[in-house]
Amino acid sequence: MIQEEELLKKAKEAGFDNCRILPAGELSFDHSLRKYCEVNYCGNYGNNYSCPPECGTPEEMEEKTGKFSRVLVLQTITPVHDIADDRETREIKHRHNQMTWGLIDGLSEKLGNFLPAMAGPCQICKDCEKKDGKPCSFPERIASCLSAYCIQVDKLAEKCDMPYWCQGEVAFFSLLFFS
Repeated sequence: MIQEEELLKKAKEAGFDNCRILPAGELSFDHSLRKYCEVNYCGNYGNNYSCPPECGTPEEMEEKTGKFSRVLVLQTITPVHDIADDRETREIKHRHNQMTWGLIDGLSEKLGNFLPAMAGPCQICKDCEKKDGKPCSFPERIASCLSAYCIQVDKLAEKCDMPYWCQGEVAFFSLLFFS
């Protein structure tokens, strides 16, 4: 079992700009946020094992988090040339998620049972096998995004005293649920 102080120290060493541990029950969920996944702006709705509807209903997603007592909130803040440039922000998001997996991989033996929630859809494979009707190549790495969980990230940022809107920068969040 990992101590909170060690977990925060390892997160800082991994390069996260901000990190905080909260009781998991303090997260705010809004199931109506699922509509943003359903409009399929990112193109992953029904095409990625980590995304809706494959990942579960909003109620099922919230229920998954209820099995854990604590959550590590991780944030990176990165300068961005054009926040509307999907290619640029996707690369930054991918780096953030790689950092999260690196932290998890380095601590997995001490974490015990855990549940990650990432920034954006799974990007482990270039193209998700779901699109071709094949099974996931990395089922142990399926991690849905905060949007799929219907977590209110603005309220999360406020609760953690972390920036949400950043001028000339982009802030990404990931979560690590543990007990």
